[in-house]
Amino acid sequence: MEGTKVISELKTDTCYKELGSFHGVKAGIVYHKALGASTNTLVIELPEERNILSTRTGLGKARYILNTHIPPELWDFMHDNSSDWQTAYSVVLEEVLERYGTDLDKVSFLSTGVDQDKIAWAEESYEEFWVLAFATAGVKTNAMRIGCDAASGIERNGKFEKIGTINIILLTGSTLETPTLASSYITLTEAKNVALQELDIRSAVHPEWQATGTGTDQIISVSGGDDKYTYVGGHTKLGEMMAKAATQAVKQAVRNCRGY
Repeated sequence: MEGTKVISELKTDTCYKELGSFHGVKAGIVYHKALGASTNTLVIELPEERNILSTRTGLGKARYILNTHIPPELWDFMHDNSSDWQTAYSVVLEEVLERYGTDLDKVSFLSTGVDQDKIAWAEESYEEFWVLAFATAGVKTNAMRIGCDAASGIERNGKFEKIGTINIILLTGSTLETPTLASSYITLTEAKNVALQELDIRSAVHPEWQATGTGTDQIISVSGGDDKYTYVGGHTKLGEMMAKAATQAVKQAVRNCRGY
């Protein structure tokens, strides 16, 4: 069976909202405090530890995939501790890590200024194959055309002097070895650009230019445990499915932030 499915919300309590349970994967939003500030974090719970490739933490294994909201009240704290991000995120994610009985080096995570209640997700399936993409997308103030718009920040010795984000988390049932996880980034980046083109998102600085991203975009690709897939470019079915799911999720994430 082929098609696109959007997962619906299932249930809500005071500190957790379940988004979906499918293919052995659970997803939900945890509402918590960080240094007294109210925030929330998307938590994707895998049935077992799986290989992942993250633009934040690189190649590794994880059972929990997180996307956490950094509200304005925490921006100074994150900026002051940007050279020691492990400590900073251990503080921000303390309640989440305690909830799941884990610690920072056993999870893979991204962060964003976007509230996780604005998360979007989409699934593509074809016969035994499936792909699921989650996305948050804030493009109001920092959308840019890369290589054309001037950079807004510089990093020295691990500390950013100045720094919306589009975050994509991609899961699939197929086993993706390291080269395939890496090549998925090409497919996902191209899909993100398709989404921005179709929504006509423009550079925040030069609105005459088509935006290609936000300058702080991040990706996590998660391998599955089924048969191995070695290539996920646009000529393959799995690559097509990845692109469709990511495009749909990013477009809806932008709409969620814009309120339409």
